[in-house]
Amino acid sequence: MFFIAIMLTAAVRVVIGVGQMPLVNFMPLTAIAFSSSACLGRRHDWLVPVLVLLASDIVLNVHYGEPAIGSWTIVSLLCLTIFALAGRWVTGRRSVLLMVSGSFACTITFFLVSNTVCFLLSPDYPPGVAGWLQALTVGLPGYPPTWMFLRNSLIGDLSYTLLLMPVLSWQRARAGLPAVPFWPVRVLEPA
Repeated sequence: MFFIAIMLTAAVRVVIGVGQMPLVNFMPLTAIAFSSSACLGRRHDWLVPVLVLLASDIVLNVHYGEPAIGSWTIVSLLCLTIFALAGRWVTGRRSVLLMVSGSFACTITFFLVSNTVCFLLSPDYPPGVAGWLQALTVGLPGYPPTWMFLRNSLIGDLSYTLLLMPVLSWQRARAGLPAVPFWPVRVLEPA
């Protein structure tokens, strides 16, 4: 079930990315990596969201005439891999509070890393702290302000995570397991 949700979300990402919808960066990228990895059960399942997001990145890059795998794709892939491994780490400790706070932390981290990389690689930003702050707030002229990317990323990521929790609880109930707790507790999964 989670595999289908991950695939559908990546497909929607491509459609929104190609269609230039007004909700720039609304897709729950970090939540897919973090939350889905925390919810998928087998040892190497954390690779699924990372590879699906990599595939959608390649499709978007090719659509826009960029190299299939460029420097931005590598930075994004590294971040999403770290988030997926963090999600895998919380698998046995899942709780609504931990999942939401983890998704929030991943979103903020991705925003800081991605905009810092843009600042460092783009000659359009002035050097120094002023240029970095510009990259974190208003971005470059002619583009939506970067704070909108952060806002939309937070909305998308937190929505995805909050919608995932009832699905996970329902799936656990069907398997005869307890629901996902609100507070972090150690959940012992059957072998």
